[in-house]
Amino acid sequence: MKKLLLLLTSLTIVLAACSSDKEEKPETTTNGAAKTEEKANPAADMMKFYLSISQSINEVDADLNAFEDAQGEAALPEGADLQAMKDAAIASADNASAKVEALEVPKTLTKQQEAINSALSKIQEAYTMKSKALASEGEVQLDEANAKFQEADKELNAVLEEIGLVGSSIFNEVSL
Repeated sequence: MKKLLLLLTSLTIVLAACSSDKEEKPETTTNGAAKTEEKANPAADMMKFYLSISQSINEVDADLNAFEDAQGEAALPEGADLQAMKDAAIASADNASAKVEALEVPKTLTKQQEAINSALSKIQEAYTMKSKALASEGEVQLDEANAKFQEADKELNAVLEEIGLVGSSIFNEVSL
């Protein structure tokens, strides 16, 4: 028992000595300024943010996508079933608009803030337009809303390319 206690005490002293040797000192650059632990990486932050846009929308837009798919295939139900499908799509579009409004642009993207906000506003407007079109009487026309979304897509692609990333299509990512 004494040997075990002696071993634990010795181990504790060795570990304490080793940990004090690794005193934390901030790294410095050639000009003497301390480096931050995490460098600002606009490209990585933009990729994360860009993915969060489609993920946020995809959490709530399934009913809208179902309506648009059925409309494109001319497989819309009739009567009460159609109204129920429209109501679900309206709620889905409203929820998607709210999700987009709640997105916060990372602070590392301040140079691109205006362009990103413009694109997000257009995406939000596109969902509002879809909601209104679904609530209107007669055939549902979503072409103008989709065109507005395409404008936002182009703006986001410009930001991606400005940062050095490859363009993508948010519209395709949320229309699945």
